[in-house]
Amino acid sequence: MIYLNKRWGHLQNRWHPLVIGAGSTLTRTPSPRVMAELNDNLLDERQEKYLNWLLTPKGDRIPASQAQYCRENNVDPTTVRRWEKKDVFRREWQKRVDDLQGSPERTQQLLDALYNKAIEGDTRAANLYLQATHRLTPPPSAETTAARSMAELSNDELDQLILDAAKKERELRNLKVV
Repeated sequence: MIYLNKRWGHLQNRWHPLVIGAGSTLTRTPSPRVMAELNDNLLDERQEKYLNWLLTPKGDRIPASQAQYCRENNVDPTTVRRWEKKDVFRREWQKRVDDLQGSPERTQQLLDALYNKAIEGDTRAANLYLQATHRLTPPPSAETTAARSMAELSNDELDQLILDAAKKERELRNLKVV
């Protein structure tokens, strides 16, 4: 922008009031320090592009590595590392990661992948899928209290306790008693 130099009466690129058109008021432009602070709180176009690349899953990134990204986009690797350390960049990065992680589409994709692995016979995937969908309940525990110790019970009494616990287990699992 061009500003009016009051002392010398000519136009130059400096911080001075400028008359804008007939009948307008004098305005001031922000100082370079204020402009620098404003720019520090915003990502520029190159930083936005790099952040979008960072948020792409590693297997889908083009180019695949940070070094290749820097070469293709004419950005020095130290510049990229400096961006990553800036508070404004880190806040925006964290915000976008949180948005991605909380995305219902991503959660559904993950559940679908777990389901497919479980169908193929992966018991760990089946267990994780059932836990995530709240279909897996912890096994019930049976508590017995007796006035006598286990050593004092007869075989018939122990058999009856085991039978009672099995009936309760079947009822909890909605299985038929055979």
